Amino acid sequence: MAYVLINHGWTNVRPQDHWQRRLSVELRRQGHQVFYPQYPNTQEPNFEDWSWLLRSELDILLDTRGDSHDEVIIVGHSLGNVLWLKAAIDGLLPEGFLADRLLMVAPPERGGVSKLPSFDITAGPEEMRSALNSSAWSITLVGSDNDPWSPNGLQNAVGDPLGLSAVIISGAGHLSAKDGWGHWQGVIDWVNDPDADITRR
Repeated sequence: MAYVLINHGWTNVRPQDHWQRRLSVELRRQGHQVFYPQYPNTQEPNFEDWSWLLRSELDILLDTRGDSHDEVIIVGHSLGNVLWLKAAIDGLLPEGFLADRLLMVAPPERGGVSKLPSFDITAGPEEMRSALNSSAWSITLVGSDNDPWSPNGLQNAVGDPLGLSAVIISGAGHLSAKDGWGHWQGVIDWVNDPDADITRR
């Protein structure tokens, strides 16, 4: 059993046809402890509000896990990854805590959320890498080759600055419900086995 925290993105109200919603349902059926908070004011999100709820959910997750050694897995999509990274940079995650695994799906490139100034990250690449590596033991970056939120290429715009090698799924867009990403077997398999083929539809 794993303890899984799912962080959704901008405008997401956890619709039934989104892979994160389906992931939460399937993992709960399998016996995992899943935390899938609805972040407030999703049309005009504010980092202070979102980071407060992130920390609160994470505290509850860790209290629930107690002294067990079950994995803690963080799954973020789009703005949910900016939330996690900025929270790590700003020292808002529990002191000494490292998730066992972090999955970053389709994070926008720097400047991609300029309409949300509270989420702006001013840290340089070294500081970002340090904060990210201090938030999780293992980090997986997944995206596509035609994501409008990373027009300069996921590897070039996100992977290289963060020191990560991206897994690229051809033609997957932003990996959103609008792009047809409802059921995603690969991410379900990945939670259960980090060596699974996460690209599997």
